[in-house]
Amino acid sequence: MKLLLQLKEMNHFTPNERSIAAYILTHKESILPMSIQELAKATYTSHSALNRLTHKLGLAGYKEFILKLAREFQMDVHSISNVDVNYPFEHGETPIQVAKEIAEVMKATIEKNFAFLENAQLAGAAEILERAGKIFIYALGDSEIRAKSFQNKLIKINKYAVIATELSEWEYHTVNLTQQDCAIFLTYHGLSANNLQAAKYLTRNSIPFITITAAHGTELAKLSTLCIQVPEDEVKHAKIGTFSSQIAFEYVLNVIYSCIYRINYSKNKLAARKVVKDFYTDDVKTDL
Repeated sequence: MKLLLQLKEMNHFTPNERSIAAYILTHKESILPMSIQELAKATYTSHSALNRLTHKLGLAGYKEFILKLAREFQMDVHSISNVDVNYPFEHGETPIQVAKEIAEVMKATIEKNFAFLENAQLAGAAEILERAGKIFIYALGDSEIRAKSFQNKLIKINKYAVIATELSEWEYHTVNLTQQDCAIFLTYHGLSANNLQAAKYLTRNSIPFITITAAHGTELAKLSTLCIQVPEDEVKHAKIGTFSSQIAFEYVLNVIYSCIYRINYSKNKLAARKVVKDFYTDDVKTDL
């Protein structure tokens, strides 16, 4: 999760940590050049209090905290704050203007999403999926299109993937999962009652699952083995289309697929060549 989100939520923070978080959030411009001693003095706390806060945020220490914070600030400066992802173009604009603004939305969404990603999360997701015998994907509406694209890629590296929510058969697929399998929930708002019911079943049966969502605070996200967050910039019922959310999902799934591929890079590369070779060799034999 982004540092700024963790600082805003202040989950399980002590009074001292709340004071530090509030100071950082209201003095963003001046934080980065400050040493740990300077920040302790400015917040009327101590060197050890700052170190405890950084550890609570999942970081090794103050230096890593400042580096990660600097990266987030940089991404915020170049974020899609100057582009309305819900209505990226206006009435009366020329087609080429529309094309330019959609390009800006796509570029900015990916840049912002990149700032949300963490190495450990991506590695963990790739390992879960690589170990899985079968992968069941829960996705509805536009997100199902992204899921099918991901499913198609997995097939090419001999991974068995099923769209569990296709044809409303999610209950049957869910009860057929085992601890050797895994699931992925692809949901922007994370509010589907069916998804939550399936997630509770998976949790009770110790079946790992990954949630990719903009709503990291939902019960579904909290139950997840891993939760990968995407930016929450779209308004549910006030937008031209699901531009930002679907670009974000496509990007994250492409990254995860690439991370799975890299685990057995040479094997996957050779497997793809073998499929093509065997297919066309059989075709030649049949013709003869």
